[in-house]
Amino acid sequence: MAMPCSLLPLVFAFGLYILYKILDRVVRWPRVGRYSERYVLVTGSGRGFGFLTCVQLDKLGCHVIAGCRSEMGEAELRKACSERLHVVRLDVSNPESVRNAYDAVKSILPPGKGLWGIVNNAGIAGKRGRVEWLSIDDYKAVNAVNLYGLMDTTIVFLPLIKKERGRIVNVTSVGGRVSAPELTAYCISKYGVEAFNDSLRRSLKEFGCHVALVEPSGYRTNITSVESLDKSARDAWDDASKEAKEEFGEEYFKQYLAGVRSLKVTEDPSSFSEVTNAYEEALFSRRPRARYIPGRKAKAILTIIPNVPEWMSDWVIVKAMNRGGNIPPAFLQQQRKKNQ
Repeated sequence: MAMPCSLLPLVFAFGLYILYKILDRVVRWPRVGRYSERYVLVTGSGRGFGFLTCVQLDKLGCHVIAGCRSEMGEAELRKACSERLHVVRLDVSNPESVRNAYDAVKSILPPGKGLWGIVNNAGIAGKRGRVEWLSIDDYKAVNAVNLYGLMDTTIVFLPLIKKERGRIVNVTSVGGRVSAPELTAYCISKYGVEAFNDSLRRSLKEFGCHVALVEPSGYRTNITSVESLDKSARDAWDDASKEAKEEFGEEYFKQYLAGVRSLKVTEDPSSFSEVTNAYEEALFSRRPRARYIPGRKAKAILTIIPNVPEWMSDWVIVKAMNRGGNIPPAFLQQQRKKNQ
């Protein structure tokens, strides 16, 4: 039976799409090689993606320089990696620490050698709560690490990257393009990284350096554990102003906290390699992408939400993030009673 003529354009378009995806994968496959000559700095290496990235790059044969804010995770890193591993103390939110780390890295590098890559992985979630619950200091604290810390580290180490015509990998999340009302501070910092990343990528093209962005979402890391989510929500509420607490009410917060505790994280630890493989490809592919979106949830969100009308995306996000259940804030309850 012949195929209806009306379906031929769809079949042709689908075939072209499949062909494009295959060719795109093929052209990304070749690697720059010579891993034993490459020095890569990874920030936030004490645990999570940073830790796993250090181990993965070490197995490739790279000289990994792990930036750790404290001694936590350093012993485990040394056990998991070879003698090529170097650990430097690095708190990206502290300018003095960044400059001390720069001096330490220069002392590690052979004479005349620069850095092949920086993976700006360090980040925090900050307090989790409604916009009104957070103070300006809460917003500054998150940006000090996620945005200004990333920028400072990049700018300070940039001469070493230019020397090798190397790579910079900046890590954000879907929160850098889709903002949620209970993750405002985090999303602001990630939106900022998106802007910095795009400007930096275009600025460094003439130097032969490549800048890539990795936007994961929904992985069960330490900042998405039930304990971390619970604490970040409680901290936001405990430090909220008296007016904000009266406006929302204790009953609303109890329902909100119950919703936070039941938050479902879709990508389990077995799929962490999706993120670390994106880091690796961004560092070593001969033709790296400008953006990597690891994880099914991230791909779905960034495919759908930016491409639907705002009224629809607002409705979806508010419904998805509504941790107060069906209980409206106390202020709205009072208003409804007055109007009855």
